[in-house]
Amino acid sequence: MTTLDARPNTIDVDLEALDSNVREIRRRIRPGVAIIASVKANAYGHGIVPISRRLSAAGVEVLATGSFADAVAVRKAGITTPVLMMGGALPAAMPDFSRYDLIPTVHNQELADAVAANAERRTQVYIKVDCGFRRLGVPVDEAKRFILELARAPNREISGLYTHLPFADATGRDWALRGIAQFDELVAQVAEAGLTIPVTQARASAALLTGIDDNCTAVSPGALLYGLSPVRSELADRSALRPVLSRISTRLIQTSDGGASGARGVVPFGRVDGHRAPVEGRSAHMLIDGAKAPILSVSLEHTVLDLSTIPKVAVGDPVIVLGRSCNRAIAIEDIALWQGVGVNDVLMSLNNRLPQASSD
Repeated sequence: MTTLDARPNTIDVDLEALDSNVREIRRRIRPGVAIIASVKANAYGHGIVPISRRLSAAGVEVLATGSFADAVAVRKAGITTPVLMMGGALPAAMPDFSRYDLIPTVHNQELADAVAANAERRTQVYIKVDCGFRRLGVPVDEAKRFILELARAPNREISGLYTHLPFADATGRDWALRGIAQFDELVAQVAEAGLTIPVTQARASAALLTGIDDNCTAVSPGALLYGLSPVRSELADRSALRPVLSRISTRLIQTSDGGASGARGVVPFGRVDGHRAPVEGRSAHMLIDGAKAPILSVSLEHTVLDLSTIPKVAVGDPVIVLGRSCNRAIAIEDIALWQGVGVNDVLMSLNNRLPQASSD
């Protein structure tokens, strides 16, 4: 018996789709602009090591994550691409960052001091600037002074400067444009003061997808790498992108005629696997041989399906949770809509829970 015999759930990751998305991102940026590939949260749930290895092979210049465990996994896998630790650590983490050759993000004075205190040699740092998102970062109106003071300090080399300006709609796009203009001006002011920072980055997936440009030397896509759109469909066309999460499948472990309530089937795919019941007022389904099998209930370890319109089913028959079956398909956006959550919520629910099969 194998693990898949006991619990026949798998998630298929299409690495060729990842390659295709990297090529599409390259097409959208100027030659010489670097890609800081976001692999945060276990590469958006797709698997930190296989995704990082493939991105490195595709030539991305930097990998970026906020997870120390993920960063260590990348290094232990023998991947030597520079790894940027996005903000979120305490100053005490700096020695561990150095041990694994990770580039720290400095977004306050405490982190700047910790880098200097723990560096045995001159150490690369990126500085994060807050241009309006109001989460992490040196406030943009204080950033020039902070950057120039840090540049004069020993044992710290400012190799990157970045900000984060995510958005989903037209109003957010206008807000992001103002933030990017502020960031461009900051970079220009720092250069006029005699400091050239090699890597500057303000654009991420939303800006790239909607055609926003800037004067920076790098971009940092996240969702786009995985074939996902962070913006509303009316704002941008994502048809050139391919989903990297290509399929989630399971198998029927029980069928019954159901008596008066109709035929039913059970699959071992429940909340422990990252599944959720649809929100009230919305119906959801899985696919069996191209036919819709409505979801009747979701428990901790199982989902019950309505098989009353699907003839000739048997224990062991494959069931598609996400992906294509004959002439029908379920997209991750469909699941997010049924569950009343965002696409990232679906990905994070599945994160680390299902055996993965990577395919080219």
